Amino acid sequence: MRLSYLDILEQCFHDKFRGYNKQEVDTFLHLVSDDFKSMSEEIKDKEKLIAAKDSEIKELISDLESRPAEPGIPPEVEDELADLRKQVEEKDLLIKELQGTQNQTKNGDNPFSQLTPEILKEKAKKILNTAKAEAEQHRQDVMKELEGLTQDIEKLKKQKSTLMENIKSTAIDHLSKFKAGAPNGRSGNAD
Repeated sequence: MRLSYLDILEQCFHDKFRGYNKQEVDTFLHLVSDDFKSMSEEIKDKEKLIAAKDSEIKELISDLESRPAEPGIPPEVEDELADLRKQVEEKDLLIKELQGTQNQTKNGDNPFSQLTPEILKEKAKKILNTAKAEAEQHRQDVMKELEGLTQDIEKLKKQKSTLMENIKSTAIDHLSKFKAGAPNGRSGNAD
């Protein structure tokens, strides 16, 4: 039979000649029920925290599984890479236009005359490499966070188990003392 704090609080005892002091029994039952109530609230809080961490882990795992074809690249970096690719295409078009204009003018005063396709492509490669490095760093950060969350959940599960054992041992101690007629560690009947 599992007792809740309300069961303990509402427990009534019949009066007997030279029995226990009713006020002491009621006080003791209030103390025990308060202990049970606080422990059950702690358990509920821990379970909520475990559930939140579990859902967070599931979310991270589903995010990792639903990644695009390029492994290890977060969606925001993928978008950034797409933007960079678009910029490279625009630069290539601009280069072609500038080459056409340069062939027509052959004037060294043009400020774009120093930008060659090779220089622009090299800059674009550097930008892409930087974006890939950042994407890899993001992936490593996510993996570290996932590992930390997993460790947190294991700690919470251990705390829950310890708390349950404490509740059981406290209840057993209180019950055995009560059955032995020694509330609060005293032996004999209260006057």
